[in-house]
Amino acid sequence: MARMNKVHAGAFVCALFCGWLALTGCLPLSTSVPIAPTPPTLFAPTASPITETPAVTPAVLPAPTKVAPTATPPLSTATASPASPTATAAEAGSAESAPAPAPVGTVVFYEEQVVLPTYPLARYQTDVIDPVYNWPYKRFDIERFRQEAPKPTPRTYRLLVLENAYLKVTILPELGGRIWQVLHKPTGQPMFYQNRVVKPTHWGIENQKGWLALGGLEWGLPVVEHGYDWGAQWGYLPLPYSEDLAAVTVFTPRDGRFLSASITISLRAGAASFEIEPTLSNLTDEKLAFSFWHDAMLAPGTGKRPSADLRFVLPTDRVTLHSTNDSALPQPGDPFAWPIYAQRDLSRLGNFQQYLGFFEAPAAHGGFVGVYDPTYDAGAVRVFPAETMRGSKVFSLGWQDRLTSDNFTDDDSSYVELHGGLAPTFNDQYQLPPNGEISWREVWYPVAGIGALSAANELVALAVQPQTDELAIALYATRPLDGQLVYLVDGVAAASLPFQAQPDAPYRGRLSIAGKMSGTVTLEVQDSAGRPLLSYPLSQEQ
Repeated sequence: MARMNKVHAGAFVCALFCGWLALTGCLPLSTSVPIAPTPPTLFAPTASPITETPAVTPAVLPAPTKVAPTATPPLSTATASPASPTATAAEAGSAESAPAPAPVGTVVFYEEQVVLPTYPLARYQTDVIDPVYNWPYKRFDIERFRQEAPKPTPRTYRLLVLENAYLKVTILPELGGRIWQVLHKPTGQPMFYQNRVVKPTHWGIENQKGWLALGGLEWGLPVVEHGYDWGAQWGYLPLPYSEDLAAVTVFTPRDGRFLSASITISLRAGAASFEIEPTLSNLTDEKLAFSFWHDAMLAPGTGKRPSADLRFVLPTDRVTLHSTNDSALPQPGDPFAWPIYAQRDLSRLGNFQQYLGFFEAPAAHGGFVGVYDPTYDAGAVRVFPAETMRGSKVFSLGWQDRLTSDNFTDDDSSYVELHGGLAPTFNDQYQLPPNGEISWREVWYPVAGIGALSAANELVALAVQPQTDELAIALYATRPLDGQLVYLVDGVAAASLPFQAQPDAPYRGRLSIAGKMSGTVTLEVQDSAGRPLLSYPLSQEQ
C-alpha cells in the first residue's frame, strides 16, 4: 500500500495547541503580559526524488505503544546500581508530592535577532529527497567548498527566547529548530558550546555532508547521528502561557515527508531547569522504522572550550565502543568497563587520546547523565525516561591528539557531546506502527557552584566527596528548596544535616560519619517534610 500523508498543517497546529492544554492542565492565560503568537513559519523545499539505500541496515526495535503525556508530568523515579566504589549512580526516591517551583518572578517569551558570520552554504547545496522517508534535504559539495575557499559574511537570524529569573533559553528556528544556548543568569555562565560562525564541515551523513557544529541541542532524524535537518528551517509556534509557564513548539515542515517531529520547549517561573517534550508521528498507513537522536554540544562555564578536568557522569559500569582512533581501546561494537579501563579513568576528558564515542551498554541505565567541569565550576544535567530513550552516547574530539577546531570553526573553540536516542545504538532503529506516535518528557539544566557531580534528578544535583570521618557535600537545587541530608546505614538514619539551597545559592556542608560506615550506606536528600528526593549509594570502601 502506498504511503499517504494524512496530516495537514492546520490540523497539526490545532493538535499542538490541544497537546499544550493537556500538558499544563489548562492553566489560565495571562492577561497582564499579552504577547501575540507569531504565526508558524512553514518551509517546504521542492526537489526531485532520487533512489538511495543506506550503507548499513540497522536492526529494528519492536513496535512501541503510544506514549501519551500526562497533565502533570511526574518526576523521575528511575534507579541505577553503583558502577564502582565511587559510583556516579542515582536512585530517585518517591517524589510524587515534591515541591512546585516557588513563585520567583515570572517567565516570558519574546523574539530577538542575532547576527552570525555565515559561509555561503546554498552555493554548494543540491536538493535531494530520501525516498525511504520522502524527506527533502540538502546535499553539500564539500570538495568544491574546499577548493573555492569562500569567506563568511554576516547574516541575521531570528532568535526565540524563553526567560525567567534564573535562565535565558534561546532557540534558532532557521537552523534546525535547535536550542542554541542556555544562560545561567546567577553566574552568567553558558551551558552549551556556542560556535561563533556558521561553517560547514566534512562530517555528517555520507550522502549529505556539510554538518554544522554550531552548538546547542539539535534534533537528529530520520537517520542516525545528526540526521538531515541540522541546518533546515523549522516552523515554530509560541504557545499561550501564564505567569508561571512559557513554551514554544518547533516542528518539521509539512511538505509530504512520512515522519513528523515537533519539540515543545518549556520554561517555568521559579525553576532553573527547562523541559523538552518531543513528539514523533508516523504519517503513513505502514510501519515506519527510523532513527531519532538529539545531540547536546557542551562547553559549560565558557561556551567555548571544556578543560582537561571535565568529567562525564554516567550511571553505568559498562559501555560499548562506537568509534575511535585510539588503538589502546577495544574495537567498535565491543563492550568495555566504565569508567576505569586498563587503569585509565575515561570519565576525565584529559585522559582521552584521540576522538572517542561510546554508548551506555546494553542501553541507557536511566535517571540522568551529565558533565561537570571543575575548572569552571559548571556543568550540565539531562534527566530522561530510559525506558523510552534507550540510547545514551558520549562523544569527544579527544585531548592529547584531538580533532582540530579548524574542522568546524574559525577559532580555537571545542566541545564534548551527549547524545540521547530512541534506540540503544546507531545500529538500531525505532519503529512506529501505522499512524503511530510517541512522546516523552526530559528535563535539562545547567549546574554550578558544587565542584563536582555525583548524581542528579530534575530537582537536585548532588556532589559527594568522602573524606576522613566525614562527607563533603554540595547540593544544587533547580528551585528554592530546604530539607535535610540523611546518612542511612542499612536503611536506618545514623546522621543528618539540614540544608537550604536555591539556583543562585548552592548548599555546601560537611556531615560527620565517624564510626558509621559498616553495612549498606546511603546518602538521602529529603525535603522539609521528610520525603525522599534523591538517594545516593555509598561504598563501604569510602
